Amino acid sequence: MERKEQNDLEDKRNIDLSLGAIAQNWIQNFLKQIAERLEKMEEVLVVDRIEGDIAVCENRKTGKMQNINIKDLPENIEEGNILRWQNGKYEIDTSQEINDRIEQKMKDVWK
Repeated sequence: MERKEQNDLEDKRNIDLSLGAIAQNWIQNFLKQIAERLEKMEEVLVVDRIEGDIAVCENRKTGKMQNINIKDLPENIEEGNILRWQNGKYEIDTSQEINDRIEQKMKDVWK
């Protein structure tokens, strides 16, 4: 094989390896984003209080507090609202099951 053909083959192999690394990196980033979104979708937050432009929320699963800018939440947000991540934004969860559990816990506190 001529020297030029060898160089061309070597260049092609290097390009293939580079493209493989780029594809692998893209796939890893894509999977990471999906995992983060799935985790966020399962997240249930309770608005503990509102301080100026910030809603201080408690993650029901972990108990950790997190601050969310009011502009990223529904306009009618109030303390005690339950939030879920749906369709790329936080929405107030009005499902009766959650409300019933909260009501029961409040009753248990006063017993």
